Amino acid sequence: MRALKWGLGILAILVAAVAIAVLTIDVNRFKPQIVAAIEDATGRKLEIAQDMKLSLWPLGVGVKQVSFANAAWGSRPQMATIGEFTAQVDLFALLGRQIKIDRLVLADVDLLLEKNRQGQANWEFQPAKPGAPAAAPGQSRTESKDSGFSGLPVISDVSLKNVKLAYRDAQSGASNDVNLSELSVKQGSGGLLATRLAAVVDGNEIRAEGTLGSLDDLMAQTRPWPIKMAVTVPGAKASIDGSIAQPMQAKGLALKIAADIPDLAAVATKFGAAAPALPVNLQAELKDPGPQRYSLSGIAAKLGDSDLTGSGEINLAGARPAVKLDLASKSFDATKLMPKNNGAKPGAVSGSGGAPAPAAKSEAKSDGRLFSNDPLPLDGLNAVDAVLAYKAERFKAPSLDVQGLAFDLVLKDGVLQLKPAIQQLAGGSLNGDITLNGKSKVLIAKLNGKGIVLSDYLQKADITDVIRRGGATDLALDVSSQGASLRQIMAGLNGKAVLKVGEGELKEEYVRATLPRLADAVSVLGRATAKTKLHCVVTGLDIKAGVVTPKALLAETGSLTVTGDGTINLGTEQLDLRIIPSSRDTGLAAALPPVRVRGMLLDPSFTPDPAALAKSVIGTAAGIAALGPLALLSPALGSGGDNAETACAKATALAEGRPVPQSSTQPSQQQQQQQAPSPLQDLRKGLGGLLGR
Repeated sequence: MRALKWGLGILAILVAAVAIAVLTIDVNRFKPQIVAAIEDATGRKLEIAQDMKLSLWPLGVGVKQVSFANAAWGSRPQMATIGEFTAQVDLFALLGRQIKIDRLVLADVDLLLEKNRQGQANWEFQPAKPGAPAAAPGQSRTESKDSGFSGLPVISDVSLKNVKLAYRDAQSGASNDVNLSELSVKQGSGGLLATRLAAVVDGNEIRAEGTLGSLDDLMAQTRPWPIKMAVTVPGAKASIDGSIAQPMQAKGLALKIAADIPDLAAVATKFGAAAPALPVNLQAELKDPGPQRYSLSGIAAKLGDSDLTGSGEINLAGARPAVKLDLASKSFDATKLMPKNNGAKPGAVSGSGGAPAPAAKSEAKSDGRLFSNDPLPLDGLNAVDAVLAYKAERFKAPSLDVQGLAFDLVLKDGVLQLKPAIQQLAGGSLNGDITLNGKSKVLIAKLNGKGIVLSDYLQKADITDVIRRGGATDLALDVSSQGASLRQIMAGLNGKAVLKVGEGELKEEYVRATLPRLADAVSVLGRATAKTKLHCVVTGLDIKAGVVTPKALLAETGSLTVTGDGTINLGTEQLDLRIIPSSRDTGLAAALPPVRVRGMLLDPSFTPDPAALAKSVIGTAAGIAALGPLALLSPALGSGGDNAETACAKATALAEGRPVPQSSTQPSQQQQQQQAPSPLQDLRKGLGGLLGR
């Protein structure tokens, strides 16, 4: 018993001695050494304005009003200021030659990270005493041979309060501000760090909570460092779950990412952006299969009623970023992702089913031209390489509702290649091949459409109901050009185009509502279009150096045939066309004069052809001569025996560059040789030569 009392007494004396020693130690005498060590390591001045304080229980050191100098070129004198720094140390661990910090507190911190115009960063330090020996291989940077301490410091509880972090980049103009009201990290079971964060980033509140791997694992990097965090911003939630094999180098990513946004518009508004009001849900797995390469797998996104799945890869190791995506959708509605347009659509079907509302006038540019001369952003094609494959069972966009959409996009070295294909477009199909070279500024485009029912397409797209039913349409376009603006491209356009619209039924109210000037120019047009049967519309165009010349131009309703000739100069946007109506009604035919269409694309003028009106040549041999090679398109002219189907067949042959078929009542070549030639036959023969027959 006496021995126990003596032992306790000696222990009390030792504790008292330690307490007296601690209380009498002037820690401020170490301040010059601390300041000098940091200045030697960084080349920057460190200032501790107030005295350092040492506490006994818990054992700790505290300091206030610390400032650390900025780079000489910095925008302000201090890179960082600290209002309060407190560290509480485990005394018994310290006696065992291990640094264990039970609690670390940083408060009222103001930190500036910046780069100058030359790309120098203020966190790049130049030691005042260079050449200090590096740690031996395999030795921790925090452990020296003669320090007497082993391992990294163990920090059980970190608390940051009122921390301001600013980032400025003079090169890029980037600017970010973070106000950290709270950041706490507490060591829990298994060495995991329970983390809690509350901050305002560029004016937007962010909260995060979860667990991270231990600091030992973070520094040692002997096993993957786990991370599990839930992040919340007003109106949205996100989560990250996985591990990082080498967290200090940000390598070995194996992360599952998820986001849930009930209202995308509300979130975008808080970040100064615009977005549609719809819910968004996203899931994906992120990995880095190689240096500066990141892969996304298991992409599953819901954007309102639209879905998107697939995988992708981003490669930042090359001369330019490279993106590869393979995506698919069961149903995707792009109209829901676009800004709402409350204005009436041009030519939209009226609610009562009557004639369509008059089209809104286009906003012409100050020079009165349709095609802009503003440079196209072709240089942007050199910014990235990309490969994108996309398929959608159903896809909807403005004026487009299709099934079986697929396209392949390849962007390589500034050359963009796009190959779209649509299996079901209003009962037909469409495919194309488009190449745009951003360096040579060359455009090559091919489009082919088959069997597209025009009435279905126009009405379902809410464009117009000018065609009540039918109108199966074929389209062939093969053009090329070179230019840095849309105007230059149109001025240099070369190629050909063929449009064929089959049988359907016209809505006569549309003609009266949308072609008033043409109706005025041809006063009897209303009578001629009393029947709404549409047999065909055929257009064949040759395009050379921006000048469009019709090889065939025919609209056939059975009672009224409209042909035409002339040119459209896409470079100057000047029109010089002649629309020539005719009818099988001989009484009506003589009263249908040709109509001249002149002026600009944005402001065309329609006037009767005074010469033809004065001579009343329509329906005569002279009238045929006035049509040139297009004469055979009018059933009221030609052999006199052509019906609407024959006229359509002739127009199609002309448009496609094939020999024009003979009429059933037209004499054979042998019969023509046996019969005495008439002036009309001589004219046909001459026209046949013009047609290349």
